[in-house]
Amino acid sequence: MKKTALLSASVLLLAACANHQPSKDLAMATPGFMSERQTIEKQRPNLPATDYVRWYPGDRLRQSMVLDYVSGMSQRDYLFEEPNRRLFDPMLKYALRSSDLWAPTPIAARYALQIEFTELDSDAFGRDFAGKTKARYRVVDRRTGETVYEKLIGSNFLAEYPGLNEDDASFAYDVSAPGVIAGVAGMSAYAIGEAGIVEALSNNSKLRDFFGIDSVTEASQAEWNEVYQGFAWYTGVSAVSGPLLVALGQFNPLNYVSLQLDNRQDSVSAAQARQGQFSTSGLASRNAAKRARQLNSQLLAQSLSMFLVDLAQAEGVSLTQLRPCRDSDDASEIIEGIRTGSRVVTDNCLKYVTPNNRPGVAITSLR
Repeated sequence: MKKTALLSASVLLLAACANHQPSKDLAMATPGFMSERQTIEKQRPNLPATDYVRWYPGDRLRQSMVLDYVSGMSQRDYLFEEPNRRLFDPMLKYALRSSDLWAPTPIAARYALQIEFTELDSDAFGRDFAGKTKARYRVVDRRTGETVYEKLIGSNFLAEYPGLNEDDASFAYDVSAPGVIAGVAGMSAYAIGEAGIVEALSNNSKLRDFFGIDSVTEASQAEWNEVYQGFAWYTGVSAVSGPLLVALGQFNPLNYVSLQLDNRQDSVSAAQARQGQFSTSGLASRNAAKRARQLNSQLLAQSLSMFLVDLAQAEGVSLTQLRPCRDSDDASEIIEGIRTGSRVVTDNCLKYVTPNNRPGVAITSLR
């Protein structure tokens, strides 16, 4: 019974720690647990987009570019998740089409984009996956062979492993507590029935006569021992099942080795990177293969974004500013931006004119 009580208490202790801030602080400072910084970052939304990169009529490279080649990168990944053309090509074509650089016909494709990766390094083992790339982007006039743009661009990102956190404590408690509670309730019901009702009937002839019972057979010590043993096993297994599942998840080798087990790279979920493509770190998946794909996607997206921004600056193409269509002050800023020649777009203005019939937050006055 002592062991059972100890195991049962572990569930209650787990719940108490999850609700006790000093215990949380101690856990967040312990290796293997999510740090306080990560715990805060996990809750914060990504920063909103502020600008677009796009070429407009009159810009030299608009609708005139085609991909020439990409070197220094494999066509696909093989044993481990690594940056590859299957992941990069859709991203590259999307970027060129969205920025209006892509030539709509072969006749319009006057300029060729050449990309040479000189460094392509990403981790495949461990907890936090780090990676970096260096790529030389070159735009060449296909008629004359003249290089009109060339730049070596680097990118780096750290895909952080999400350590143990309160979500794991909640999962462990949700798994363990029902079994412990059911075991205690079952044992209590048996004890009350056997030690209470049966004992009372066996020692009280009037009660036996009232219920029409001649005699009452009490449970033997062997039967009580079997009940205790069953209670100990059931409650003990229930108490450790939740924490054990969490622990087994931490020892899963697929959380630390990014084996390439599928080719569904087109459905990669983004890492939680607060500054979007220009973030240098962010929380990623606990599964190593997904975490590696998030790392690779972030590295390549960052490289492409930096290329487009630098190309726009070299070509004198101003960024299109995204402003909120919220009130007169912002409207005046939009008008001022248009007057000075800046390119400005807004979010959905209808969102600000939809009637809000909610009365507000209810309060009780102290007056």
